[in-house]
Amino acid sequence: MIQKKVFFAFLILMHYVPVHASTIANPAVAIPDARVSIGLSYNLGGHSITSDTVPCVLNRIDARLSYSPSMLINFGIDLGAAQMSVAGDTSRTDTVGVFEGKFGFSGGGHLKVSTPFFFNDIAALVGIAKATYFSSENEETALYGGVDGAGVLGVQFHIPGFGYITAGPMLYVIMGENRSYDGNSGEYFNANNLRGWLSIDFFPQMKIASTNLPYISFEIAISPEANFGGRAPVEEFGFSICVGTVTKRLYGETTDVEWEP
Repeated sequence: MIQKKVFFAFLILMHYVPVHASTIANPAVAIPDARVSIGLSYNLGGHSITSDTVPCVLNRIDARLSYSPSMLINFGIDLGAAQMSVAGDTSRTDTVGVFEGKFGFSGGGHLKVSTPFFFNDIAALVGIAKATYFSSENEETALYGGVDGAGVLGVQFHIPGFGYITAGPMLYVIMGENRSYDGNSGEYFNANNLRGWLSIDFFPQMKIASTNLPYISFEIAISPEANFGGRAPVEEFGFSICVGTVTKRLYGETTDVEWEP
């Protein structure tokens, strides 16, 4: 009963918050046709930027609205807010805090494609791509903004009664412009682009508003250069958690047996 009350509160919040999206998948599931998924998530990513490999941390809170015209394709929009913290150059030994931006606008889109499931409906091949604009400004009007994008090719495994696990290599790119408080500007980019990626999509055994299905997604992306004891809380490492729901079939032919993860 408590779980249902919490999830109803989440759905009411989603109705009034003017945002729709998150990291790369959330969920990574190949959702059946004529359905919409809605999710709200938090993402933390640590990256090394510029040729000096300066560590930075990118926080993102956003929501996602995805539509599936068929089970083999899914696309949608991502809107929310992002905040960036950047350390000094490599001659410094202090932690992240040289630039502490505030939360600013973040928005973009995503695309998921999938093969039909094979091996007795246990596995499928998936491809996911996403691009997002973000901007973070501090109190002195210094700014870090730009675009980050990610692409994944992976294998998705169906675990009946639980959900899905998807894994594969990720290509991640971040590039943009930074502006100092005195108006000087420069460009930056991330130094390490390849990461290993894992997504876990869990569908609790509960239903809300007829056949709507709630889900909880967790994603993690790790570079071979990952560092957890350096000048930033996380370096070359990212994770996200998302809570959402997948609607029942909105149009077309329906059957007595609804989709169950």
